[in-house]
Amino acid sequence: MTARVPSFTLLVPGPFREASQLVGALAAAGIRARTRTAAALQPGDVEIELVDDDALGAAFRFGRGPVPEDVRREVERCRRAAVIEVALELQRDHAAIAALGRALRAAGGVAVRMERSGGAWAWEPWLARFDAGAAGALYECAVVIVGDEKTFFTCGMHHFDRPDAEIAMDDPRAAIAWLDTFHMYQLMEDPVLASGHTFQPDVHARRRVLERWPDARHASNDGRHNPFGIFRFLDEAAKARQVSDVVPTIMPSLAAMLMSQEGKLRRPLTRAEVEHFVQSAPAMALPRRDARELERARGYADIDPELAWEHWQIVRRTSA
Repeated sequence: MTARVPSFTLLVPGPFREASQLVGALAAAGIRARTRTAAALQPGDVEIELVDDDALGAAFRFGRGPVPEDVRREVERCRRAAVIEVALELQRDHAAIAALGRALRAAGGVAVRMERSGGAWAWEPWLARFDAGAAGALYECAVVIVGDEKTFFTCGMHHFDRPDAEIAMDDPRAAIAWLDTFHMYQLMEDPVLASGHTFQPDVHARRRVLERWPDARHASNDGRHNPFGIFRFLDEAAKARQVSDVVPTIMPSLAAMLMSQEGKLRRPLTRAEVEHFVQSAPAMALPRRDARELERARGYADIDPELAWEHWQIVRRTSA
């Protein structure tokens, strides 16, 4: 299996006329870039495509920044933006990303948005966070928190090859604290987490059980879709269960095999068929950390065999 190349996408409005001119402006700043091609990205590649949009202002109303009103007005005057795919890793390559941001600003870029979460920023606070390179600073740039009635969830942890998280709470501030603390724990400690593990943000909070699910909110062709899924914090009454350090790992992935099987049959699989497929699929026992590294190299989390039918319904719906 060929390991994937991690990347992220920026949206930068500005007075751009041709993608090739922006490529030239970056080259003058010592940054190698190219216009969009069908070629696969290689580590360090920067690809640029220009898009026309008369409603860019609306895309810059949400973010942890927030974007100041004068910057939003400047964005609203733009009718074109650069969509920039960058094959760099946020934590490892933060200095190179800051340099790219400065070159884009010098070329006329008005503001910046992290397209895979929707988080919009004015240049100065965004650049300051990438200059710092601290996990918390990069997390603020890359991840947003959204409220959906009483459920609060994050979007953007796939920037770090990790699942997002959601929690149902009446108090928005408490929910945000849970989610932020949980993700900082992921980024700082790099734990190997799985369904059945528990977490508490502080000694005063009651532990909650984690359960990992596919991302049901975003279609797979939506940049906000997290291919590593989402951890659900179950309610306080849920009980923890034993988690093994060794996990049966189906290869090729169960999701890919079920998708192929439905393609051959030209109809949806039944529950009985999915469960039979899981029972008969070839698998090998891997230490959980090795299984996670396989997942990251592949670029997505597989279906949980214990919840195969429920997970498959989400995967097939979001892949349509």
